[in-house]
Amino acid sequence: MDQSTLKMAMSGFSHDIGKIVDMGVLKMPPGYFDDNAGVFLPVYNGKYSHWHALYTAAFIESQGDLLPVELSQKEWGDGSSFIRLAAAHHAPSSPMEEIVALADRISSGMDRETFQSRENDTIYFKDFKKTRLLPIFSHISLENDIPMEKSQQFPFRYPLGELTPESIFPVEAAAITPKNANQAKEDYASVFKDFLKGLAKLGHLNVDPALWFEHFDSLTMRFASSVPAARTGDIIHDVSLYDHMATTSALSTAIYLYHRDNNTLDSSHIHNRDEKKFLMVSGDFYGIQNFIFNGYGDTRKYRSKLLRGRSFAVSLLVELASDMLCREIGLPHTSVILNAGGRFSILAPNTPATVAAVASVKARINQWMVRRTYGETCIGMAVVEASCRDFEPTSFADFWLHMVLALDREKKSRMELDVHGGAVAHEEYLDQFSNELSPGICPLCGKRPAHVANQLGELHTCSMCLDHVFLGKNLVKNAEIAICDVNTSMKGNKLTDPIFGKYQLFFPSEENAEKTYKNGNTRDLKILKYWQLGLKYIEDSDALFTAKFMNGHIPFYAHDDVGEDVEPGMPKTLNDIAGASVYHSGTGNKQGTKALGVLKADVDNLGRIMACGLRENLYTISRVATMSRQMNNFFALYLPDFLENTPQFNDVYTVFAGGDDLFLMGPWNHIIVLVDVLEERFAAYVAGNDEIHFSAGIVVDKSHTPIDRLAEASESALEHSKHSGRDRVTLFDRTVTWADFKALKTVEKELASWLDNDWISDVLFYKLNHFIDMAEEEHRILRKNSGAIHLDDMACTKWRALLTYTVERNVALRLKDNQRRDKVKYISGKAAQLLDQYRGDLRIPLWTIQYNRR
Repeated sequence: MDQSTLKMAMSGFSHDIGKIVDMGVLKMPPGYFDDNAGVFLPVYNGKYSHWHALYTAAFIESQGDLLPVELSQKEWGDGSSFIRLAAAHHAPSSPMEEIVALADRISSGMDRETFQSRENDTIYFKDFKKTRLLPIFSHISLENDIPMEKSQQFPFRYPLGELTPESIFPVEAAAITPKNANQAKEDYASVFKDFLKGLAKLGHLNVDPALWFEHFDSLTMRFASSVPAARTGDIIHDVSLYDHMATTSALSTAIYLYHRDNNTLDSSHIHNRDEKKFLMVSGDFYGIQNFIFNGYGDTRKYRSKLLRGRSFAVSLLVELASDMLCREIGLPHTSVILNAGGRFSILAPNTPATVAAVASVKARINQWMVRRTYGETCIGMAVVEASCRDFEPTSFADFWLHMVLALDREKKSRMELDVHGGAVAHEEYLDQFSNELSPGICPLCGKRPAHVANQLGELHTCSMCLDHVFLGKNLVKNAEIAICDVNTSMKGNKLTDPIFGKYQLFFPSEENAEKTYKNGNTRDLKILKYWQLGLKYIEDSDALFTAKFMNGHIPFYAHDDVGEDVEPGMPKTLNDIAGASVYHSGTGNKQGTKALGVLKADVDNLGRIMACGLRENLYTISRVATMSRQMNNFFALYLPDFLENTPQFNDVYTVFAGGDDLFLMGPWNHIIVLVDVLEERFAAYVAGNDEIHFSAGIVVDKSHTPIDRLAEASESALEHSKHSGRDRVTLFDRTVTWADFKALKTVEKELASWLDNDWISDVLFYKLNHFIDMAEEEHRILRKNSGAIHLDDMACTKWRALLTYTVERNVALRLKDNQRRDKVKYISGKAAQLLDQYRGDLRIPLWTIQYNRR
């Protein structure tokens, strides 16, 4: 990426930074506004307007020591100075300034006239800081029957403040709306003060402006995500300022490169809204489940590390695939407008160079992947052209759907058979096996050749499995990751097989080289990425870098845990995680079944929600970016924090969680409780919109069951929930709605009380399974025969009589006559009612109790 492109990207991103600036905190010199208002601001009705643009300029000038030195150098890059490009978007005077202004409008989904009028309408300037971000999920509807068309109709808002696992939940408007202008000003001042503190701690300042820009992006995401992009006017304020800034950066960059490469960098060509200036490049990782779960050979010693490593590797491969494409085209990181759940979308210029770069990168990535996974996984890429008009609300929904369909077509032809077809993935496959090893195949994956040099304990493995164990081992004790060019001269623990042959990964603390990586001043060291995993390490860190929500939650041994080779702080094995399902009863004896619960879930109809969930006049690229990021935050940001800070769920392990889905493993009885809690929390997260929900599947099995079998079974359970109408959960091979699942939890408490009070025996309790089978068979026959039942099938109808007889003979035998008679009558009637109402679904509470009491 050349310096002019980087300057354009950083200018487009920074153009609205003034909207979080508090001038009381900034304390500019006297006369600053009078001297500079005419330089950056337009005039509306005889007065200067759009003061946030001047605040952007003030921020850049006053914070020069905390920004890369290049930003203040006039000779850095082509065209206007950085401060002009960033702050003159409402009063542009050059083609490059006009590009930022145009990108600002496109991101907002408005033409020039609408943009100007909306920015100068009904809400008084003094009141704009009272506006709070609205939850975009509130007015999503696939049925188009949500009537909210004005901000005042929305009952929920997001609190203004730093991004945290708690702040991403909407709350009632009355609870957070400032009572007066002074309180509103104080709220913004507090946010800006914290933002400046973070700015002073950003790493790699004056080392690499592109790398620093990623850290600045991350910092802005933390403090501008809850700020509405538009705070005045009678519009719906549901677009995050951060997402508007990021998409404006992507649009600015693509427009600039298109016109630069076509020698049309002039006003008339820039404002041509019909020209196909853009290419939307969408990528998808195909075969994620196979990549993570399949083929663990005959060893179980490393399976927890492999799970962690392979799950992380999926995110890593997608991140670096999009980065590789951006670098090949010459784009900044902000050109990746979406990246979650194994998919990414990049906004690029529609030039022959871009088309060639996509083809080249796709071929190189998949050649690398085919040589390692033999066609089980690959990364597909689809390309769709777009004009400025395609980003207008009346057109964007159709364009987005066109892009989704293009990626679906890519999925059906993802493997180039003329290149990769044949009996083996490549002709050198057999030559990779070593005659010195027996067996010569990797014992961890059972697919790739083992290598003599790749030794893991007594095992010789393939390079990919060795790297996955390396990742899984180090992720639990390192909060920071450095990604460097493959030719870096650093020594120490690193990947055996650099990703795509281009990216080398280091854990700086493992190298005892934190200062080297953080300062980035070692000769021949090219740092491409520097990440801090999660938010929990940021508060106490002396330096801030790019935050990535890729680490999930891992259960660790505590000080009071005992066992062979167990030390406090070590990750728990799956066997010990399963052991947490056993508990001490009131008598002090251990009780319950030791087993794993595996939960797989994803959001229903997310593709349709993204493509069709908003009213036509609201479809903008910044809204889609906001929606995607906020959906990902529930799974990637909130969920790991919730598991870590809720003692009941500390032993639940995040295999993966992000985008719109999750895969969790934990004590089986904890998982059953957790899924109900998550459904309630998700409902709160989407502001109670009953059109946005998720389906789930749970399987219960022994801890030594192969992971691929657990994954396959949980996927099958999830598919049952999907095929039964969605918005459901499947457990013990029974699929029920969430309402019934909650009702069955109440039933579980009632049934358990019968046992606790010694009203029924364990033997009778187990006999209920027989009555369940009979009631289910009766229902099946009646449904099959439209309410009729033949004489040969009458046996199953006897369950009511048998139930009454059995209860009469066995219930409440220790109670006196009148008490017993009342209890027999109640239990007989209640059991019949439950069997009649729930039939086979009654297995959910019944089996939960049985497994808990073994």
